[in-house]
Amino acid sequence: MKNNQHPGLISIVIPVYNSQDTIGEVCQIIQNKMNEKRWDFEIILVDDHSNSETKKVTETLKKEFCNQLKLIRLSKNFGQNSATLCGIDHAKGELIVTIDDDLDYPPEEVVPLIQEFLCGSFDVIYGYQKKTSIIRKWGRNIIAYFLYQTNESYSTIGSSFRIMNKNMADKIKIHIHDHVFINQIIAWYTSDIAYYEIKEKRKRNSKSGYSIFQLIHIGLRLIFFHSSFPLKAIMGFSFISALISFIAGFYYLLIKLSKGAPLGYTSTIVSVLFGTSVILFSIGVLAAFINRIYDTRIKKPAYSVKQKL
Repeated sequence: MKNNQHPGLISIVIPVYNSQDTIGEVCQIIQNKMNEKRWDFEIILVDDHSNSETKKVTETLKKEFCNQLKLIRLSKNFGQNSATLCGIDHAKGELIVTIDDDLDYPPEEVVPLIQEFLCGSFDVIYGYQKKTSIIRKWGRNIIAYFLYQTNESYSTIGSSFRIMNKNMADKIKIHIHDHVFINQIIAWYTSDIAYYEIKEKRKRNSKSGYSIFQLIHIGLRLIFFHSSFPLKAIMGFSFISALISFIAGFYYLLIKLSKGAPLGYTSTIVSVLFGTSVILFSIGVLAAFINRIYDTRIKKPAYSVKQKL
C-alpha cells in the first residue's frame, strides 16, 4: 500500500490502568495528529478496572470525543495484554494500532508509524526506542531467547507499540483466551515483521506503570506459560543428574567391591536431598504446565467486559 492511498478506518487501542495524569494527553495528541492527516479513526480505551480518578477522566474524554472514542470497562483487572486483546477484538479498522497509556511511547509517533506501514508490505511493525535501561534491555533479550530462539527462532519480543493489518487482527481474535501473549501469536503466523525506531524526543513527567518486580513477574509468566523451555530444561537437567548419579553409584560400588569400604552417611544424605530437590522442582514446573492445560480446557476468558460506552 502506497503512502498516498487512504488507509481506511484506523483503530487505535489503548489499555488504560490508573493513568488519570496521562491518558487525556495521549488521546488529545492522537486526535490532533490524525485530524491533520484527515484520516478516519477510532480510539478504543479499555479501562482495566482503574481507580475512580481514571474513570472520571475517561468518561470526560468520551463526552469530548463522542463517536471517535469507544470506552470499554473490564469487570476486574486482567492485565495489559488482556486489555489490549479486548481492544483488538472490538476494533473495526482496516489497520489497528496499539499504544500504552503512560506516554512511555510518544503518541506523536502514531502517524509516522502508520506512514511507515503504508509504505511497505509488512503484516506488523513494532515501534522501539534505543534508549532504555540496561536491566530492562537484558531482561527483554533473555525472555526473547526463551520465547523465540528456543521455539520459533525469532530474535525479538517486540513491543506494545505496534501496528497490524486487519488480517493479522482476525488471527489474534481466534486465540483470545487466558495465557495468550499477543506478540507470540504474531510470531506464529508471520515473519513479515518490521521495526520502526521512534524518533520523537519528549520529556515524560510520569514514570512507567511497571516496577522492576512487576516486569520480573511478567517475564516469568511469559517463560512458563508461553514456551516449552522449562520442560526442556527439566529433561536436560534430569538426564544429566541421572548420568552423574549413575557414575557416582558405579564409582562407590567399585570402591566397596575393591576395598570393602561402606558408603558414608554424608554421601547418602546428600544423594537423598539432591534427588528430592530435583523431583520437587520438576513437580513444580509440571504443575505450572498442568495448570495452563486446565485453564485452556475450561476456556478461562482473557477478559470480561462490564460496560461499553
